[in-house]
Amino acid sequence: MQPLETIPTPADLRTLLPHGAISSIARSLNMSHAAVSKALQKAKPAHPAVAHAIRLIKESGSQAVQQDLAQLASPSVGSN
Repeated sequence: MQPLETIPTPADLRTLLPHGAISSIARSLNMSHAAVSKALQKAKPAHPAVAHAIRLIKESGSQAVQQDLAQLASPSVGSN
């Protein structure tokens, strides 16, 4: 598994989170849903909401699924 720093961050972390995760993060950090959503859009690693989201993404395995889907979608080299 690659270190977190070498894994490319998707354009929007919200797409990788399980349903209801933003609300859960907002409650656990005592932040508004909008503030958490905005932090996830910016995806700055130092933000506590982003760190929490990354932890949830890793636990759910959705990042690995996204990478697998990207590999399937990309054209194979040498295939006709």
